[in-house]
Amino acid sequence: MINDINLNLYRVFYICSKCNSFVEASKKLCVSQPAISKQIKNLEDILGTKLFYRDSNGLVLTDDGKQLYHYIDKSYNYLMAGEKIIKENNNMNIGTIVIGAPAHIASFYLLEYIEEYRKKHPNVFFRIINGTTTELLKGLEEHRIDFVIDSSPINIVNNNLKVTLLTSFDTCFITTKSNKENDIEKQKYIMPYERSSIRKNLEKELEKHNVKLNVVLEVETTDLIISSVKSGIGTGYVVKKAVKKELETNELLELQTPYNLPKLELNLICIEDYLTNLASYFIKNHIKK
Repeated sequence: MINDINLNLYRVFYICSKCNSFVEASKKLCVSQPAISKQIKNLEDILGTKLFYRDSNGLVLTDDGKQLYHYIDKSYNYLMAGEKIIKENNNMNIGTIVIGAPAHIASFYLLEYIEEYRKKHPNVFFRIINGTTTELLKGLEEHRIDFVIDSSPINIVNNNLKVTLLTSFDTCFITTKSNKENDIEKQKYIMPYERSSIRKNLEKELEKHNVKLNVVLEVETTDLIISSVKSGIGTGYVVKKAVKKELETNELLELQTPYNLPKLELNLICIEDYLTNLASYFIKNHIKK
């Protein structure tokens, strides 16, 4: 019965699991190492199982320990989400906003909104977490992320997640003046990662015309694609807005194609019940304005 267990024992177990060491856990908890060991032994006796064993690298979770950690980790994230909501409920000038977004989207879309917000609220801290759509949605469901900005399509299985279409952007191929090759199929391409939606949507469209690109370099961010094109490595595929300045000054050229390139559709994904007032305010006054 949970009533028979001091919840602090679970906290000690959780910190030990994170640190992989009684010594490091004792430093973090400001409790002596023998006291830590005693509390873990107490929890093991109550649960009737071994939670850790030792090897050359320190503490290692047993199978039962791994299962317990899985549930405590979820509970801990729920508690932290609740604490964050309460602390930030009525203060738009201080706090933390954690946004999940693929790197190529964060660089051309999010940074301007963050800069704009921080000019008025300099004590608000932002954290951007990059990853695949699956990884970001998992972080959202575990309340490690406040909301996600990602491109279509978004496949949702959790009914608690709300998806809102925000905007869409034209995409284009970019190249340098020195590139005299006009045939799209003879170009050497610098592309976003194969797993990215922007890449998948393009390849799906080109497949209709039996066109396969000669990809010589994959990078994670739009900035790296642009830099690689400027270095002469090849032709890049980006959101047109990201190279607006370079196209206007003719530093880079848009490679014209006979195909309709897909637009990049951006979506906001969140769990409304777990949005802090701070995150909601940022979304309403900047992302959705």
